[in-house]
Amino acid sequence: EFLEKVYQNIENFNHSLDEDEFIQDGILKAVIYERGFKISLVYKENILDYASFISAYIKAYYEWLLYFVEKLEQRINIIINSFKETQ
Repeated sequence: EFLEKVYQNIENFNHSLDEDEFIQDGILKAVIYERGFKISLVYKENILDYASFISAYIKAYYEWLLYFVEKLEQRINIIINSFKETQ
């Protein structure tokens, strides 16, 4: 049940990201494609046990989140620096 709740929270977060204009601006869109790639690798493993599948899914998502945070920080720094240059 715990893994199922984590999985559902991931799906809710995905929906929020997919609807967010800042994330979908074209620059960070490649990061979203990376999410799909990492998750597709989990599906390709054809894991039959549901708990094992969700565990693998969560692990892949965690790896993607690290990448996402890194790229998001880079994007934010670019915006901050461009704002400083205009002042």
